[in-house]
This record gives sequence, structure tokens and C-alpha cells, in this order.
Amino acid sequence: MRLRIHQIGELIGIFLLLASTAAQLFYLDPLKREIEMRLIAFNMQQSAQIQLRTAYENQLALLKVMNAPAEQVSAAEAQRDKVVAHYKTSDGDIADVVMEKEKVEGYMEIIVIVLFALGSMLAGLGRLIEFQTAARLQRG
Repeated sequence: MRLRIHQIGELIGIFLLLASTAAQLFYLDPLKREIEMRLIAFNMQQSAQIQLRTAYENQLALLKVMNAPAEQVSAAEAQRDKVVAHYKTSDGDIADVVMEKEKVEGYMEIIVIVLFALGSMLAGLGRLIEFQTAARLQRG
């Protein structure tokens, strides 16, 4: 049994539908979860950065009120600057990764939509031609 061209088109359409579904399930959804997890980590880092900065500011204020030696105050300030710098580097790293992944996610969503639309159109067109052929055979 040889397949007609519209049946091949229908099979290609069904394949494209399956490909779009697979891309959605196995690539886009995990990518969205990864972006969300990184954003949550970013928010937690921001919160921790604010809390640490506040703790160091409180420590510095107490040291100044207690008339602590200048070396102790400068050591606390250096420690604060070191910790805040570490967080700023991490913030930049997370932001870069999230922005890069979101761009890829946008492109993949467009590809999935196009695959789904093209697959639906080909499968529907194949079915329509099949029905027209069957109707012609019944009339003729």
C-alpha cells in the first residue's frame, strides 16, 4: 500500500505536533523551572545581602559608640566591604544567566508555537483531503 501525498503531509503534521509537545515538555518547562529557581535564589541573596549589610552597620555603630580602636573599626569596615562585594559579584552572575536563558526561552516558545501551528495545519489538511476523496468516491 502506497501512501498518497496528503497522507504523508498528515503524518508530517502529526510528527510536528509531537515534536512541539516534546520540546515543551522536555526543554521549555525545565528551562522555566530553572529560571524560576535562579530568581528565587537571587531574591534570597538580595535579602541576605540587606541583612548582612544591616548587621555590619549595627556593628560599626556599636564600635563607634563604644569608642573602639580605629583598627577594629577599619577591620569591620573591610570585612563588610568584602562580604558586600561577594554578593554583588553573585548578583551579576545570576542576572546574566537569567537574562541569557530568558532569551533562549523566548525563541523556543516561538519555535514550539510554529511547530504546533504547522503540524495542526498539515494534519487538518490531510484529513480534509481524505474526507473529500471519500466523498468523491461515494458520489462517483
